[in-house]
Amino acid sequence: MSLFFNFGEKIPEFDFKVINEREARASAGIMFLLGTLSLFSVFTLRTLIWAEFFSITFILEFIVRMFINPKYAPYMLLGSFFVINQKPEWVQAKPKKFAWFLGLILGTIMTYYIIFDVISLVRLSICFVCLSLLFLESAFGICLGCLLYHQLQIKLKRCPGGVCELETEKKPMFKKAITLSFFVLTFLLIYLSLEYVKYSDIINVIIIDG
Repeated sequence: MSLFFNFGEKIPEFDFKVINEREARASAGIMFLLGTLSLFSVFTLRTLIWAEFFSITFILEFIVRMFINPKYAPYMLLGSFFVINQKPEWVQAKPKKFAWFLGLILGTIMTYYIIFDVISLVRLSICFVCLSLLFLESAFGICLGCLLYHQLQIKLKRCPGGVCELETEKKPMFKKAITLSFFVLTFLLIYLSLEYVKYSDIINVIIIDG
């Protein structure tokens, strides 16, 4: 039973639990693709069905990851299928757990909006933030939650992309990258706010018709 309800794997060469980064990035890429398509369907097909379906699967994914086992999460299983012939890239499980806990918080907030059928700028912003984080992880291997966890800890081992080791060598560049990412996300959120105001009438029509 403990093998089923478990977070991370024990590998003989490491004295800490690890996660296969390749599977994590593959699952992030799949979620980003499906999330983008579901958001696109809102403005093309004028329906919330696919967006809400993806939101529910997103929430369930992180519930399984956090409280059961990441190996059995649907998107992780699907991602592992695509990288089955690739050599595992093991990273420390603790930063991933922290990052996915943040994802669970975002998913919990989304649950409230889905249950009460509320469409607001906050809901769209959370959706956009989730897609942005998924894109950064899948495309560039940047786990912002892991980086935040690293900043709160004294020392970590086996970070994704080896950023923990590189930070000590290129600390100014590392801080510039974090700062740039923050400003980019802020700019995109402002842009999303303007787009929401622009398309608010269309969104209201979708809600009424749907």
